[in-house]
Amino acid sequence: MGDKRDYPNPLKAWAVVILLLFAYIMSYVDRSIFGILLDPIKADFQFSDTQMGLLGGIAFAIFYGTIGIPLGWLADRYSRRNIVAAGIAVWSLATAITGLARGYGSLFFARMMTGAGEATLSPCAMSMISDMFPKEKRGRAIAVYSSAISIGIGMGSLIIAKLIKYSASLDFTRLALYGIDKPWRLVFVVVGIPGILIALLMLLIKEPKRHGQGTDEPASMGQTLTHILKHRGAFFGIFGLGCIMSICTYYSYTWNPAYYTRTFGWPVSEYLKYTGLSILAIGPISMFAAGYLIDYLTQKGRTDAPLQVMKLGVLIIIPVFVIYPLMPTYMSAFIVFQISTFGFTMATAAGPAALLSLSPARMKAQIMAYYYMVISLTGLFIGPAAIGFLNDKVFHDDALIAKSLLTIAVILVLPTVYFLVRSTKAFVTKVES
Repeated sequence: MGDKRDYPNPLKAWAVVILLLFAYIMSYVDRSIFGILLDPIKADFQFSDTQMGLLGGIAFAIFYGTIGIPLGWLADRYSRRNIVAAGIAVWSLATAITGLARGYGSLFFARMMTGAGEATLSPCAMSMISDMFPKEKRGRAIAVYSSAISIGIGMGSLIIAKLIKYSASLDFTRLALYGIDKPWRLVFVVVGIPGILIALLMLLIKEPKRHGQGTDEPASMGQTLTHILKHRGAFFGIFGLGCIMSICTYYSYTWNPAYYTRTFGWPVSEYLKYTGLSILAIGPISMFAAGYLIDYLTQKGRTDAPLQVMKLGVLIIIPVFVIYPLMPTYMSAFIVFQISTFGFTMATAAGPAALLSLSPARMKAQIMAYYYMVISLTGLFIGPAAIGFLNDKVFHDDALIAKSLLTIAVILVLPTVYFLVRSTKAFVTKVES
């Protein structure tokens, strides 16, 4: 571990974390907006649920999951700040362009570019955070950054609900001249704009000094893979738990608005209002608690502290996902689902922290890129598309979406048990800062 005097002033370090937090919030708003507006887009283009599942998952995953590896290689060598700034600009423009798309091909392309831009953020952000805070204070910083997921979904739900209501009352005669002829199109364009400002602000921060052994010789992709394979039991256990969490995340937040509307007739704007308030109330608190728990256990000598918190999060998620589609009313299903927020926040904060404890400084960004690639490809390829496929090809009725949600949750039970056991047995106790 580097000398603590080499770390930046805490105020400056936290200022960078807050800016990264805002960037991550916008990425989740831009990412989740598609699921919120899924049914209006489907109705306008007359797409099937299978097509919508592909747009919600695979289109986004093509670059989001794969481009992170070369970006991680670049981030271990060049300015992470510049890579993040460029990525924010790309995904923000792509979000706005989604609102102007005129067919399946252009929608698919816009979703691909949204994923490409967002792929730059977390590998670079996690690497930067690990270089700005000593190990015993890193958990809290990662938790604050990761709280963007719940804040982004919560704020995004409330903002988009307001935009939907506002745009529904507008006369689109003039806006149609610019290709914005429907409320959902306006929402995409408006939501994409703020990211450009964040990209410009990112250029004002200073690139953090790299810490740890071997910082003068960034690892090659082959060396990084060799390190992962050498400790494959621990890495695969963490990756596996991350994949379970990712599948649950992407299929639920892509299809939940449609589930509540189709099953219970709950208006999307009302669902978004309740979801936004609930996640804003639960998410940040549980995320910060997870960060403090990781730091507390680490200070007590538990080298596997992040892994234990991650496991606890996954153990909360799976039972909730089995139960909530069985609930008889929209409110009972909604209340049960909110419990999963505790699990998501724990697993989201702890997974990267566990990986960073196993990652030499010269390959941190690459290892994080591999992690996000694996969990994103798994979650995005399986989650949204699987629900759409079950709706169309197995149950043959998009109103039976609850059965599709339940089916996927039950299938995930056995893999979850396997990865919980594997990660427990294999976690590396000798960690590197």
